[in-house]
Amino acid sequence: MKRHAWLLGAALALGCGGGKPANPDAGTNPQSDGGTETPFVRLTVDTEASEQLAISNIAMAVGPDDRIGIAYYVKVNDKDSELRYREVKDGQVQATAEKIATVQRVYGVTLAFNPAGQPAVSYLGGGSDDSVFWLQSDLAVSFRNANGTWTERVAVKRGDEAIAGNPVSDTGYLVGINPAMVFSGNDALVVYRDVHNGQSPQQDWAGSDVELASGGPTAWQHRVVAAGGDVKGGYGGRIQMLMADGQPALVFDSALGAADAPGQNVFFQRRNTDGTTWTPAVQVQAVGGTMLGASLAYDPVAGFGIAAVDRFTSQLTLITCDGKAATKCAAARDWTTPDPVYQTGSGGWYPSLAFDPATHDPSIAFHICSLESGRNEGSCSPSDDALVIATRVEDQWREVTVDTAGGWSPKLAFLSTGQRVVLYRAGGTQALTLAVER
Repeated sequence: MKRHAWLLGAALALGCGGGKPANPDAGTNPQSDGGTETPFVRLTVDTEASEQLAISNIAMAVGPDDRIGIAYYVKVNDKDSELRYREVKDGQVQATAEKIATVQRVYGVTLAFNPAGQPAVSYLGGGSDDSVFWLQSDLAVSFRNANGTWTERVAVKRGDEAIAGNPVSDTGYLVGINPAMVFSGNDALVVYRDVHNGQSPQQDWAGSDVELASGGPTAWQHRVVAAGGDVKGGYGGRIQMLMADGQPALVFDSALGAADAPGQNVFFQRRNTDGTTWTPAVQVQAVGGTMLGASLAYDPVAGFGIAAVDRFTSQLTLITCDGKAATKCAAARDWTTPDPVYQTGSGGWYPSLAFDPATHDPSIAFHICSLESGRNEGSCSPSDDALVIATRVEDQWREVTVDTAGGWSPKLAFLSTGQRVVLYRAGGTQALTLAVER
């Protein structure tokens, strides 16, 4: 019954006549992909333009009562981007977006719901600390108030608030790039990349750290999760974090030379049961080009899964670790051999992994650019472009098409009904779109 109720809401949002919604920035897209039916209803979240870098900066979380929270950036003039929030519930897109902040530097966004059912969003915010380029240089967390307004709090301002014990790591002002956030009880846990002064190829970018701010809204504790000052591993290029059996776990890649430099390799860490220390950063997969980074998911039965694509070979793979013991998955040998999911032409891009909570089967949403190899993001084939979901059932991968026009930076999740939802930038128009399984 719950599945049908959600679909009824989506059908009502579509409208009987299939006309355009009254609000051009939030509505639906009832078309059927040029005559090809897909098992997904598409809802338009926002049609306003986004700068190229912000296309990948979208975040989604499923909250209480299957409320789908969405955070994203919109370019409002030559200098400024607006960070916005919208919700989707029972097939209805919130008519008016809520403004969270206006920024000039767009380098990541993450969203999570607290135990009271209110969303919080973290991003690069705060002040410039006298930097000419980094007009935002702090880790900011905005909390939503009951009336729909947002209050920004600065969780970290400097690189020495979390002490690594080496002079390279414990300096600088540029913190908060590419954050990832979860809640543990009432505490917000936010991991972020500390790049010190954001200039030097070795000391700043190669010597970057992964750090954690916990608490909020006004009081925060700080800890180094992976110190890169001496290692020069470019830690924390893209980060994803989740809660697993009461403790956070994360993946990140290595990015050398810039905040948005191409990433490589996949590292995994989880917090120990003492609630304070972390397992060492361990490389669990060698990947030449991670694109937007690896995708981490957890299921109490299946354990951990990591989906990653190699941009240079277009090979998308899944590795898993049962993770039932608190000490497992902290060594590369604990993880399975990569299982090929997609390896044709130019595709497997931007993977997003989620486990079906009922069957415990993994599903991965990804973009196919072309059936020909060697294509780049600007030369995809319109006849091949597609956003698909591959699901592993009894060791076999089965694909279903979400959108034949393709989809950038998909974010996949399951509702309590068992339906899959995918947030993405639509191919061609780049409209922010939510696809909901029928």
